[in-house]
Amino acid sequence: EIMPSLVGSEMCIRDRALPKINETLNFNMIIPSTGQRVKYRPYLVKEEKILLQAFESKDMHMCLSAMADTLNACVDPNANIKVEQLATFDIEFMFTQLRSKSVGETSTIMISCTSAIDETRGRPLVTCGEQNEYTIDLDQLSVSTADGSNIVVITPEISVEMKYPTYETMIREGVSQAEEKKSTNVIELLASCIGAVLTQDERIDSKNESLEDMIAFVDNMTANQLKVMTDFLENMPALKHNAEFECTKCGSKNTVELKGLSDFF
Repeated sequence: EIMPSLVGSEMCIRDRALPKINETLNFNMIIPSTGQRVKYRPYLVKEEKILLQAFESKDMHMCLSAMADTLNACVDPNANIKVEQLATFDIEFMFTQLRSKSVGETSTIMISCTSAIDETRGRPLVTCGEQNEYTIDLDQLSVSTADGSNIVVITPEISVEMKYPTYETMIREGVSQAEEKKSTNVIELLASCIGAVLTQDERIDSKNESLEDMIAFVDNMTANQLKVMTDFLENMPALKHNAEFECTKCGSKNTVELKGLSDFF
């Protein structure tokens, strides 16, 4: 009479599924470029393994793709966010917020002292270069605002309406590290960042033109005209933080601008 009840109890236990944990969307953040508020959860051990493998490989394409995949997995699917279509600074900000809630709210890095010191009299000053430990509060990071208009004047008759590079563009265009391809990558990146070409008579939407035609359009610019476009990208919003610290070796006070995701980890 005892055995049947035990067997029934074992079957009941085996049929019971393990509870799922950490699937609740616990946190909120605002996407800088759109102002949209989205919910998200921390990334899990299985997702962290993929990130670590990507970072350890030092393969740029693998790292960028792993970050995009992690954000897609952790951000509320009902928000209808296409992570790859967001601006690069959106991804940088979103990933720091995600990392803050997944691993810890601070990140400790090493920063070199940039102050000049006189180690030997009568000789030129040398840079201290001492490595100093600095702790960043990830929750306090923010994206800088853009300066000026997105309309860039090329000639008195022609202007271009610029747009920020998407993360998808950076994955596609930014993965090549070969020296001989760097200039080509810059041209392709600039071409992909043109939203429209504006003349006195019409607005030519880049979506209706091939990438090859847009590249040819950029190739026909002078160096000065090209610089106006690159200046737009250099001044676009970015994840920034001014790190202030006193060097442990020479005692000098330093202020170093941290910019871009790689500076924060």
